[in-house]
Amino acid sequence: MKAPSAALLTALLLLSACSPEKKAEVPPAPPASTAQAGPVAVAEVAPVLEVAPGQPDDAHKGDADDPAFWLNPADPAKSLVIGAVKNAGLRVYDLSGKLVQRLDPIADGRYNNVDVAYGLKRPDGSRMDIAVASDRGGDRLIVWRIDPAAPGGPLIDITDLSQGQVFPTRRAPDGSGEVENPVTDQHSAYGLTLWHDKATDTVSAIVAQRKEGRLVQQRLVVKQDGTVGHERVRAWDFPYSHKGQDLTAKDWSPQFEGMVVDEERSILFAGQEDVGLWRVNLATGVADDKPFYETRGATDSPFNNPDSRVVRDVEGLALYRGANGQGYLVVSSQGSAHGDHPKPDASGLDDTFAVFERGGDNRYLGSFRIKAANGVDGVQECDGAEIVSFVLPGYPQGLLMVQDGYNDDLNGMSGKPASTNFKFVSWADVVSAFPVPLPVQPGGHDPRAGFAP
Repeated sequence: MKAPSAALLTALLLLSACSPEKKAEVPPAPPASTAQAGPVAVAEVAPVLEVAPGQPDDAHKGDADDPAFWLNPADPAKSLVIGAVKNAGLRVYDLSGKLVQRLDPIADGRYNNVDVAYGLKRPDGSRMDIAVASDRGGDRLIVWRIDPAAPGGPLIDITDLSQGQVFPTRRAPDGSGEVENPVTDQHSAYGLTLWHDKATDTVSAIVAQRKEGRLVQQRLVVKQDGTVGHERVRAWDFPYSHKGQDLTAKDWSPQFEGMVVDEERSILFAGQEDVGLWRVNLATGVADDKPFYETRGATDSPFNNPDSRVVRDVEGLALYRGANGQGYLVVSSQGSAHGDHPKPDASGLDDTFAVFERGGDNRYLGSFRIKAANGVDGVQECDGAEIVSFVLPGYPQGLLMVQDGYNDDLNGMSGKPASTNFKFVSWADVVSAFPVPLPVQPGGHDPRAGFAP
């Protein structure tokens, strides 16, 4: 895949110039407080549109989970949104939310998370853009080459089906060592994000193991026949208890899912669903010894943190990559306000998104929710999210894509969701919804920068 043309880069720079790049300071974080007995102030943002059809859309009984974005190098208006829909495989949409391609899963497949990487190097030195999904059903990584001119659709499967398991072993129940990990037990590939390490010009998948407190780095390997497999580089194991709470107890879990890499800093942000947000320095391989931001825990647990603005479960993580290293980390604060046995948060932080500074100590800056507007329903129990800071038609400061766990708010949002889908939100609407608007410096991120075409 070629790098953007000079004409395209010039156009993007001109478009981004329409947005002032003033050195505005990030607004102060909300003051810390003691236990919250009432609602917390949360900004409200309107969606622009939603994809159609929702899930399920065929006999596979799909369930929308995680979105990714691919920037078309020739025409940003022809960029694509790629969604993992579990038992139904992948769906590909254009920027109007229209379905472009339907990709059924391979046998026994369940595609949980998906991400995009630019410029994976082939053995002959040429490059390709790829999408990679974690296959929870088979404990595999499924890989597609992205080619918008392909007659059968823009995603072409190039998976090495001879690959081994992502997680051939798991932690022994008593923590004494490793035991074999049969695929049928489903302690398998779950959360996923991609990292193009510009220092080594390699692409790796960072993958979370379902039901476990383990993350691994799997380097993608392009074989001579053009298929792509993976090999283990390293692993990180995290505690199975937190502040006196056993994470293997009923209604608790040590697993991670939402993750995103800040490539400029080589920092992985990873959400341990019940505990909080961790950082891993991918340059050194060293993880922090504690989360930099905890969830609220639970009132009936020794881990009870009422000052937090993130409720269990932590789900989708997304990064707004602004100019000069500025930007924001957005985290889905999913909560438990719906379903068969709802337990709504007393401070109203279910179904919200927490915003943190991209740099420094990643300060918490505030929260927002996506309300019903413009003929589109609101967002509940968001599993996955993605943000792009590219200038796109209709999105002058970038695009936020989120999964909606209760599309059309069916069944009174109780029981199993009847439909799920993805919503599109203008990042300009997010930053302007805060009492003190968040400063934005768009146009600073080129995902294809740093390597030759």
